[in-house]
Amino acid sequence: MVKIGSSLHKIESGVTKPTNAHVISFFLVLIVMYALLSCLRLSTNQMISVLVFVSTVAGTLLFWNFRLAFALGGVGALMASKILSLNLMIDYMSLDVVVFLVSMMIIVETTERTGIFRATGNYLVKISNNSPRRLIVSFMLLAALLAALIDEVTAILIIGAIVIETCQRLKLDLKPFMLSTVFAINIGSAATVLGNPVGVLIAFKAGLSFEDFLVWATPVVLVCLGATILIVLTYFRKQLVSLDSSVYPETQTQFDCKRNRKCQLSLCLFLFTLILVGLHVRLESFLDLEKNTLLLAIPFMAAALALTVHHKEAKEIVEGGVDWWTLLFFMFLFAKAATLEQTGVIDRAAEGIIKIADGNELVLSSILTWPMLFLSGTIDNVPLIAALIPIVHAIEQNGIVVYPYWWTILFVGCFGGNLTLVGSTANIVALGQMEKKIGGSIGFIEWFKIGLIVCVVTLAIAQLSILLRQPHPI
Repeated sequence: MVKIGSSLHKIESGVTKPTNAHVISFFLVLIVMYALLSCLRLSTNQMISVLVFVSTVAGTLLFWNFRLAFALGGVGALMASKILSLNLMIDYMSLDVVVFLVSMMIIVETTERTGIFRATGNYLVKISNNSPRRLIVSFMLLAALLAALIDEVTAILIIGAIVIETCQRLKLDLKPFMLSTVFAINIGSAATVLGNPVGVLIAFKAGLSFEDFLVWATPVVLVCLGATILIVLTYFRKQLVSLDSSVYPETQTQFDCKRNRKCQLSLCLFLFTLILVGLHVRLESFLDLEKNTLLLAIPFMAAALALTVHHKEAKEIVEGGVDWWTLLFFMFLFAKAATLEQTGVIDRAAEGIIKIADGNELVLSSILTWPMLFLSGTIDNVPLIAALIPIVHAIEQNGIVVYPYWWTILFVGCFGGNLTLVGSTANIVALGQMEKKIGGSIGFIEWFKIGLIVCVVTLAIAQLSILLRQPHPI
């Protein structure tokens, strides 16, 4: 069974190969940014904060394997320059988000080890009835569902392995299946608070509940997923030819959860956790608890039970099933983003956006959507959203109702990941799986051609939906 932490590390190890061009590009970005900031007449502390944050973003993009080093080094530099204090760093590390993700990763890992996720994928292969078109749709639906219920990294590790194995066995062109699967994962990850670290971060910072996601995000995701399926089927129509039944072997899942007590317990715990997390707002109100208390307490208790059921593998689950590398990166990135707010950079950015929008909700929505799309597609979505959240808060302080714009940046962060092959962690993992299994990959232009179409269509649908549901004028 796949282990999240160790597998992700192996996958990443062959993805980024730094060259002299990467080094030159990195310093060129910093030089250009410094020139732009000089024109804006920022203070010394503001200049340092922005340059350190940009260096982390550029370093993450150009030197993926060294992203944690950039995050750690940047925080150290900010502390040494007295811009970031120890207390501020701890306050802004978003430990509530991190411990929530740790608990959910433990629950997912224990459930995954029962084999039920893989058996579900094999069942979809069986019911596709010799139709590659039906098979690609089945994989996309499963991918979106897994991303919504667990998280995008775990989803691609599970479904990606199944897609590669299936395409090799059935002699199908892997690229359309892998691309469409990743698209579905990035879109599906916006459906619930569980699907993407971006969603978790926004939920905690904006005070959004699981039910809010079901009302505002899930319907949009379903429409966008349907649109993406149509785009994929049209774009890859020549590759999705009829499949010869002679190369389509009978699927043997050899899996029976009814006879496996550990499987039953893990599956029940997984589903029960999802239900309780979905009802956490109502339960907190009924029990007179502080907001989001049960959003954390429920996964904590469920993770404890999961480790008890799998007590013989507990240490291995925590060490290999939790993506500590990414979580540490998030923590130091969040702390670094705090200096942008403390030095006043965020306030200046918010003032600029408000001035340009001039009270027009369409303009404000467009500023938070389309320029951010290209940023989300070229850098990791977490640093982007970490920087946008305080901007939205600053806009709110100017008397503007920002509730709809939390969903705007959610969709930009998740859907924008489909633009390029480095737009999200799921993309990187998928490419690594392909290189490891078949020795091939997908080119930048090859991905961008269809990725741009998917991004423009899905974000246009999302923006229109938000504007139509706007509860108050700004």
